[in-house]
Amino acid sequence: MLTKAYIPYRGYYSTPFVRWQGSLANEHSIVLGANTSRRFFESKGWDPKWIEYVLVGSTVYQKQWFYSGPWAAGMMGAAGVPGVLVSQACSTSAFVVYQAGMGIETGLFGNAWCLLADRCSNGPHASWPNPNGPGGQVISEDWVMDNFGKDPWAGGAMIQTAENVSRESGVTRAECDAITLRRQEQYDASLANDRAFQKRYMFPVEVQVSKKKTVTVAADEGIFPSTKEGWRACGPSSPTACTRSARRPTRPTETAASA
Repeated sequence: MLTKAYIPYRGYYSTPFVRWQGSLANEHSIVLGANTSRRFFESKGWDPKWIEYVLVGSTVYQKQWFYSGPWAAGMMGAAGVPGVLVSQACSTSAFVVYQAGMGIETGLFGNAWCLLADRCSNGPHASWPNPNGPGGQVISEDWVMDNFGKDPWAGGAMIQTAENVSRESGVTRAECDAITLRRQEQYDASLANDRAFQKRYMFPVEVQVSKKKTVTVAADEGIFPSTKEGWRACGPSSPTACTRSARRPTRPTETAASA
């Protein structure tokens, strides 16, 4: 379907993984992502004004998220460039890249920048007026945890979907443990030679702790090793777990990655 769109070699980056409630727990993902993109352009000697369109992919609402596209463009150094916000749960990033590709394919724009940024830690607590509620009690939602816990249409938690898929596909606990350990081996290999492989695509983020102090996060934070014995000791991930790997509950990661 896409014959004209492509991602230029090394015209992309990903920021380090940072664990739940870690160093990026209080950072505004759109601000952090846009500022990181600006620094990335500077490191390459690129003028951000070559960008014709900005697509911001973000799932978790943050302050002034409403203005994400043009706001991010301005912070990156491309003020005046149009932009759009895309939010589609777990497929947000993939859909943003697809939308950018379709824009290139149809001639809507000649090039685009995809800014993919989210913060799951300290997620927003939303409330809506409800004059007809008991005593005018508001309707509320914990944006991250409530939606992780229940799909309003299917009725189950996200993790239950994984259980259902593994059950239907006949994926066993042993198979899941094996692929998890293989991913651990691959990750360990990426750390060789002072993280030579990771440094080919990973770009550090800078966190402004105070007016005088800035912290740079250049490598993954919060990674813990996996072992065969460790996985065997883990209990089920949910009461209804059958064949899926009995993993400890995963924690979301904060991201300020771009393509």
